[in-house]
Amino acid sequence: MTATDTARPRTVSVELAEQLKLVRADKTGTSLARFPDFMVVGPQRTGTTWLHANLREHPEVFFSEPKELFFFNRLGERDHKKFTSDRIDYYLRFFSDSPQHWIYKQARALARHRRLYLPRVRGEATASYAALPEEVIAEITALNPAIKIIMMLRDPVERAWSHAQKDLVRNAGRKMDDVSDQQWQEFFADPYQLACARYQQNIERWRRHLKTGNALLLLYDDVSQRPAELLRETMRFLGVSDDPRYVGDLAERRVNPAGGSSIPGQQREFLEQLLADEIRQYRMLVGRV
Repeated sequence: MTATDTARPRTVSVELAEQLKLVRADKTGTSLARFPDFMVVGPQRTGTTWLHANLREHPEVFFSEPKELFFFNRLGERDHKKFTSDRIDYYLRFFSDSPQHWIYKQARALARHRRLYLPRVRGEATASYAALPEEVIAEITALNPAIKIIMMLRDPVERAWSHAQKDLVRNAGRKMDDVSDQQWQEFFADPYQLACARYQQNIERWRRHLKTGNALLLLYDDVSQRPAELLRETMRFLGVSDDPRYVGDLAERRVNPAGGSSIPGQQREFLEQLLADEIRQYRMLVGRV
């Protein structure tokens, strides 16, 4: 039993199935015990891969495999080439260990921590969930009213530049000089990229459906400045042990770097003008975290 099992629907009832408009739950009575207790919702390039890599080492935390399922953001993109299913039973199959994974995790927990792997919470880490539409968030919280979410905040200009470097340079196998000014700026102005920068609106949209206290905001800068404290704060939020032994050497390493080159002056100026409102909101949020 996980930490929030007693607060969630145990099965898909007739009433719940009728309430869901985007997620298909054809089989009433389907167990929801494996539906996630928490989600790392992003947005991208804010440290979510680092957080996932560290938390998945904790013997009381289960993460879906693969890391990003994209299930909920694809509900509104059914013509997307990577759309797979809208069925809740399809989604839930990613939240149990195969025999091989279970054995591996037991061996890892015993070798590193001298204790058994006994997950208390299940989670998913899909970095595009931060900007989910409200109707999708409503269905997630209908499936688990006690769900918790973790959102990470990074300077909007730095986040946008890192995302552009990853997609336009690293993933495309190109050099910086191969990308024109127009291509950089078209990427920055893409509606999804703009949505990623709207931290205030995104967290407010989630909080309208979450129980009080079930959203945790983390700062990207703390990944390098206070990684151990950041991880232990997250463990306490999730309701698992925050024993210092569960903070490993990985906490001090960079995970999934995009390149790290400085932002050219022209692109920084463009981003600062494009994201002026988002920069102000970010600074206000940082002052409250």
